[in-house]
Amino acid sequence: MKTIAHAWLGLMALERLKSPKSTGYLGNKFKSYFLGKRFDSYYNKQAKKFVEFFDKHKDAFVQGAWFPDSVISDNLTGGHTLKFKKPSQKEKQDASVIKNQTPEHLSSRREFIKKSRLKEKVYVKLKYTLPDRCEALSHAIRDMILIQKHELKGSAIIHNDNQITLYFLMLSHYLADAHVPPHCDARDFYTPPTIHPDMEKYWDDEIKKFYRFDKKRKVFDYDLDGAPEINDKKKKKFKDSYLYEVLEVLSKRKWNPTDKKSKYLGKNNRKIYDYAKAVCFDSYLLSTWFIPEMPKKDYKKIKILKDDKYKKNLRKMSVHVLADAIDSIALIWLLTWDKYNKLKKQADEKKKQIKKGKKKSKRKY
Repeated sequence: MKTIAHAWLGLMALERLKSPKSTGYLGNKFKSYFLGKRFDSYYNKQAKKFVEFFDKHKDAFVQGAWFPDSVISDNLTGGHTLKFKKPSQKEKQDASVIKNQTPEHLSSRREFIKKSRLKEKVYVKLKYTLPDRCEALSHAIRDMILIQKHELKGSAIIHNDNQITLYFLMLSHYLADAHVPPHCDARDFYTPPTIHPDMEKYWDDEIKKFYRFDKKRKVFDYDLDGAPEINDKKKKKFKDSYLYEVLEVLSKRKWNPTDKKSKYLGKNNRKIYDYAKAVCFDSYLLSTWFIPEMPKKDYKKIKILKDDKYKKNLRKMSVHVLADAIDSIALIWLLTWDKYNKLKKQADEKKKQIKKGKKKSKRKY
């Protein structure tokens, strides 16, 4: 995805974790968009804390969410992808069925993919490391928050809020890229045809068309509720945009981190790595739905922004890709924010067990 899209997805994920609002466009039109109040008291409290923390750093979204491309540049070495492909004759022995599944609240697979395709054997190019990156960043954020809460302010080794914010935004970048179909399909989508850049341009242009964005400061304008603000002159036309449909889809769905892990992370997923892998597999399936296998001479002629058939399918697909990306970011952000609580609780319980064990051993002697 491009710069503006990455920032917009993160900002909309942040809104997803809030309790219902009523003054801005989003709050007036889509009250059920906000999930925070639906969580139990514990996760509602965690969501509030996260939102309070992040609301102070929203102007960093554009720059921070773009660092993996602009500074780290591991997109050039496969860090932003996990590539799947139909196995060749030589690759068949190493091909396998992907057992990781996305949770039911994500809709891309369920809208476009036949169930029989989930049993296809695919060859995975393991040099691409997107799921590893997501898992590593999540653990790093947990550790940074633990250290911050342990150390006194002014400590030379403490992580500050800006650093933690940056890591959250980097995590959102990789999660968003997992939802981009060309990121997960081993076919060449650049030269030619230009399917990958055309698709990302399509999303970026639509967001810039309807949302107020300060090009000089590189920040979105916000409405009274703190959500990205829609241009007043284009509010009537916004209802015809697929971005409006994204908001409609999200307002009709819900998820809850108090459910069984298999429900909110997906079947056969125990950690963020598994979740990201499942998302990447869905993106591969979606990519091959959108651009079926065909001879190279036909494939090179594809222009997704000019051909009516592809434009129609791109619009339909984009609604679910963007909606799923927003929910993935919101879910994984919340779970990552809470990771330090879970680790601290486990560590405290273990320390108690160790103390009890020492007392018992002393009594024996």
